[in-house]
Amino acid sequence: MTKRLLLPVLLAAALLAGMAHGAYAQGSNHWQAKASGSFVTLRYGPLDEREKPLFLLSCLNGVNIAVLSVYMDFPQREPGDAITIKLSAGGQSTSVAGESAQEDGTGVIYFEAGDIAVKPILKVLSETGQVSMTTGAIGNDLAEPGRLAAVSEFSKDCKLN
Repeated sequence: MTKRLLLPVLLAAALLAGMAHGAYAQGSNHWQAKASGSFVTLRYGPLDEREKPLFLLSCLNGVNIAVLSVYMDFPQREPGDAITIKLSAGGQSTSVAGESAQEDGTGVIYFEAGDIAVKPILKVLSETGQVSMTTGAIGNDLAEPGRLAAVSEFSKDCKLN
């Protein structure tokens, strides 16, 4: 291939790769429910489970504890600060009180609440439409596609209220 043709081909390939990456980045979060023995999770995040999800609800049936982790950055908080996350969709809403924690390695501050009630969260997640997840001025929306099926699957395996 001549140098004259090589440059436009490389530019076109770079443009297509950038467009594909952008499309993937926007639609890269998915709902997943998984059970492994008495440990059940409902997550909204990348398909690659090695990456942190935006939302992670864990049900530990064996010890009767549920944990909610939200991996949005809370830069104005220190580890251990009280945080309340509000989830709302349709006509339903619930609030979950927890605290900030700091991720090892990155220093990112995220939300975590343990020993929580699962049913109020599932009630909101079972609504149609987008779920809003907010705390103060910080917020994120959790898309609807795939959520109802994942919530249904999680609900079958999680035995907690």
